[in-house]
Amino acid sequence: MQQTATRHRSADVALGYAADRSGTGIAYAAIATGTGRATVKVPFSAVPLAALEGREFGYAAVAAVGGYLRGRGFTRIRMRLADGSLVDDLNARGCVPPALALAYVKARCTLHGFAVARVERGEPIETNDLETRARADISLQTTAAA
Repeated sequence: MQQTATRHRSADVALGYAADRSGTGIAYAAIATGTGRATVKVPFSAVPLAALEGREFGYAAVAAVGGYLRGRGFTRIRMRLADGSLVDDLNARGCVPPALALAYVKARCTLHGFAVARVERGEPIETNDLETRARADISLQTTAAA
């Protein structure tokens, strides 16, 4: 009987995102693997919620990029984000406001689809350029729509 070894594809991901007032968003993910690096643009959407400082967009971006990575066969990921409160939420270090419960569950379900998924606070040098690109894209879309 031949045994098959499970091959895990790993990705180290820095994530930056932005969304407009309607909830249309863009996430940029810098993905490093053992064999290369790439930056991808992943669209997402979320219902804007008042007084939550855009955390709903962070959850939607994590879910969208997680889905992108799963679709490309990655089974182990480390995702780094600038938003420390989002990182704490996704690592179950705090209470999630009730208005964010559904977005939180969706993001966590996406992360649970991996053999290993870590979410960490990223350094500004890792995430600033990605967030700037996302904000610029959103600004261009908003200007084009006006």
